[in-house]
Amino acid sequence: MSDTGCLAEVISVKPNKIIVQVTNLEDFKLPNESLKVGSYIRVTNNDDAILIAVIENFTIGIDHNTQRIYLIEALPLGVLEDGEFTRGGDTIAIPPKLVQPATLEDIRAIYNSISEDKRLNFCKLSTNKNVLIPIDGNKFFNKH
Repeated sequence: MSDTGCLAEVISVKPNKIIVQVTNLEDFKLPNESLKVGSYIRVTNNDDAILIAVIENFTIGIDHNTQRIYLIEALPLGVLEDGEFTRGGDTIAIPPKLVQPATLEDIRAIYNSISEDKRLNFCKLSTNKNVLIPIDGNKFFNKH
């Protein structure tokens, strides 16, 4: 990897997938959090927008120094900008600057796009019970 202290970097960007190379998974993950399939990551680019992606799978590889590296394939969900989440992942700048596990605030922002007066808390996120999943009550109950 190019930056000396850089734990993860995007090495491939496709319309429906990004591949992240991680040198040390233990240092990459957030304290007291596990990193697994289904976990969220954040990719920061030049425009102060954060791409949120969900991990689909891991691969273990070897770099040119015969050191173990980890490749994370993730599905882009959308962009978080000024605390507001927008679906779609086609706005990632090349090259992205920083890859980190998504924070609890990032994950909550994904699900908080419904206004308070229409929000019905439907369930909790299975991977993190601290995140409520709301639905639009008017749309769910077909209210016009």
